[in-house]
Amino acid sequence: MWNAASILARIRVANIALGSVTSIEGNADRIRSWNYGELELFDGKLLGIYPRWWPRISSKWESFRDNAFRSLPTDVCRTYYAFPRRAPGFMSVLYALSGPKTQYTTFYRAVVVLDEIARLRDSDAIVCQVINLQASERLMNRWGYVRHALARGDNHYIKRLK
Repeated sequence: MWNAASILARIRVANIALGSVTSIEGNADRIRSWNYGELELFDGKLLGIYPRWWPRISSKWESFRDNAFRSLPTDVCRTYYAFPRRAPGFMSVLYALSGPKTQYTTFYRAVVVLDEIARLRDSDAIVCQVINLQASERLMNRWGYVRHALARGDNHYIKRLK
């Protein structure tokens, strides 16, 4: 029987089959070769970086739904990223999913790991769209992100690395 849960489980196994890593140290060449990936953190610690066959696609509706009905338990954060082929010098943060009790330190650690991955790939910048009321402009500025692409809306941010 094919249902959503079994399909997601198969995708997870397929992604792990690509060869996940639990730390950046010693795995730089492998991580550098992945165009799409997922970070999983728990209690401020990196559990794994998983390569993906394709990017994580999401919508504003999915973001609002996940914010209203948090599906991850406790202090968990999953972050999806991509290095688009059309923009090879940029890293795109596609989606971040957190639990209802995810602490600031866990989410901040995800941001630090994303910075490290972007530096491994020698990226010019990291871009993201923030659709969360808790992520203020002041917080984004503190982490080094500034408003970007104002014509597309007021929630696009960029962190220039070079």
